[in-house]
Amino acid sequence: MKSIYWFRNDLRVIDNLSLNEAIESSDEILFVYMQDVQSFKDTEWGFSRMGPHRKLYLSQGLNALQEKLSNYGHSLNYYLDDTVDGLLKLVEKFHIDRIYCESIDSHEELDQEIRLRGHKVDLYSYYQSGLFLNDQIPFNLNDLPDVFTKFRKEIESREVKPIKPSLINQRINAIKSIVDEESNEIEMEQMSYPKSSFPISEDRFFGGEEKGFTFLEAYFSSNKPSTYKKTRNELMGIDFSTKFSPWLASGYISARQVYDFLLSYELNVIKNESTYWIFFELLWREYFRLIFKKYGKKIFHRYGLGLSDEKVSHSDENFELWKEGRTASNFINAGMKELKETGFLSNRMRQIVASYLVNELSCDWRAGAAWFESQLIDYDVSSNHCNWAYIAGHGTDPRGGRYFNIQKQKSTYDPYGSYEKLWC
Repeated sequence: MKSIYWFRNDLRVIDNLSLNEAIESSDEILFVYMQDVQSFKDTEWGFSRMGPHRKLYLSQGLNALQEKLSNYGHSLNYYLDDTVDGLLKLVEKFHIDRIYCESIDSHEELDQEIRLRGHKVDLYSYYQSGLFLNDQIPFNLNDLPDVFTKFRKEIESREVKPIKPSLINQRINAIKSIVDEESNEIEMEQMSYPKSSFPISEDRFFGGEEKGFTFLEAYFSSNKPSTYKKTRNELMGIDFSTKFSPWLASGYISARQVYDFLLSYELNVIKNESTYWIFFELLWREYFRLIFKKYGKKIFHRYGLGLSDEKVSHSDENFELWKEGRTASNFINAGMKELKETGFLSNRMRQIVASYLVNELSCDWRAGAAWFESQLIDYDVSSNHCNWAYIAGHGTDPRGGRYFNIQKQKSTYDPYGSYEKLWC
């Protein structure tokens, strides 16, 4: 059987269940990454959906995947096209029998699958980006709690555990590789990030499976997991948080791999509140994925999942000041400059600048979510939009939105002004 393996946000070969199925069932495979042309077009807010930092980090990972596949005698075929149109051309050109891919529960990605099936393509898609597989979730989607704490307690009381990460199917050495001489080159523009908390110009922070796994290994070989809860709200530096999110977002590593390392650390080193909190954060990530699956496109609406018909205000002028780091608050400006210059921002600072945009500048939360999508190297559609909806009061939390007192946040997390001075 001739197949396409369509890489999406799973740019790895280890613990890639869908890839293993493709290898097991195919005689020949065309390994494909489709860079959708829509990702370089402007949003309704007037800027590109994918900024330079995301482009660079993705390019690093694609080059790493190309090198990884070449170790098995294969190559990655890269295309810049409408994703569905591009795949249909390849199906016709190479007489493909089936396309394999991971399933992503967001409306644009699901629409791509629907369009392909509408063209009678035999498409095998498999959900694999979370901690748990679909059949491990202990309730129907309609019964998914709208409050995270209920979800967490249900998972913990039923002792739902992730499966062990899978190795690469060794048939990869035996299958024939289809190579398209007309595929595109992966372009990569070098940039420097000397002040970043995640400097992707430094070798150990490069995008890609090997770098991600090495970082994961190093983190759990240190004492950092045992102090994570105490340091996680800091604003700058390499060591205050796990920094797994960029590698997880592009699928260079999997959530199950993180959990596997965490479990080993708890068994062999120490199990405490900080190690639990790493699992707690993975559960939040899981929960947002399930919320996306439950509510779909509604999350992108002006009122998110809320029922309010109150007019949502927006000021283009205020949004531009926020985006460019030219507000009345130097603390906010520091965060926005870090984001624009590096493509990274601490979790605490993300919440602070989001609250400022929504509550102080009275802007549409979706504009902020779109700017984060453009800039963040760890952009993840479900985590990004659910967090923004949560701050704006348009998520599932019955308590409504979140207001952060900027002066209090500055006094608590930047009492000596070190962060502000670094970026302003």
